[in-house]
Amino acid sequence: MIYLICTPIGNLNDISLRSIEILNSSDLIYAEDTRKAQKIFYKYKINKKSFSYNDHNERSKTKKIIEEAKAGKQISLISDAGAPLISDPGYILVNECIRENIEYSVIPGPSAVINSMLLSGLPTNKFMFLGFLPKKNPERKKVFENNLNNDATLVFFESPKRLVETLSMMNEIFPSTRRAVVCREMTKKYEEVIRGTISEIHTHMSARDIKGEICLLIEGNQNLSESSINFNNEIKDVALKNMSPSEAAKLLSLITKQNKRDLYKWLTK
Repeated sequence: MIYLICTPIGNLNDISLRSIEILNSSDLIYAEDTRKAQKIFYKYKINKKSFSYNDHNERSKTKKIIEEAKAGKQISLISDAGAPLISDPGYILVNECIRENIEYSVIPGPSAVINSMLLSGLPTNKFMFLGFLPKKNPERKKVFENNLNNDATLVFFESPKRLVETLSMMNEIFPSTRRAVVCREMTKKYEEVIRGTISEIHTHMSARDIKGEICLLIEGNQNLSESSINFNNEIKDVALKNMSPSEAAKLLSLITKQNKRDLYKWLTK
């Protein structure tokens, strides 16, 4: 049996009693970061050793874990923080378990994605987690442009070193009234939630030295209608070929019921 165990995202007291029980009874424990695993083991008197399972050795270690599971050993997998597989290793292992008909289960627990959604104050009825934002600007810009009209709350992980640059890019692409939230250091001593429009948050964060774990959330498009268009560069090119940006913005606003000023901004950027 293989267990995927969710671990605290900050405060070690957030681990579940069942997680401690399963870790204590496991024959083998694999961890994304063995040093962080040891902190949990020390706090809860789990007299076990963990073995590394990370992005660099995931494929080779998966083969070994499958062999050990077939031999009847109870195995646990824990990530650096939060849930395995969610922007962390484990997906290859799960697929191999399914292919080899090996039983596995999940021990639920902390999740930075869910935690940030509850803290944000943004709509929770529909959301989309898109993982870590790309490091390169063109790829990051494409992610935002592709989700400009997505009506779900968007959740990202972002590095504190790139946060201001990312907010600046968002400010150029998304409507001026679109809300965003930065959740920093969740469950830890200096937990902080910054809410406002993208522009307001960009101004606020630009004046600070940003540190810690970051979740970045963007409000979904709340103005979608049946006549909305999924705008792309092809539509922009056709519109500007036949009319001025002002005229094109006015026409598209009539068709889609979206803000004319935001459409003009998109057409002229």
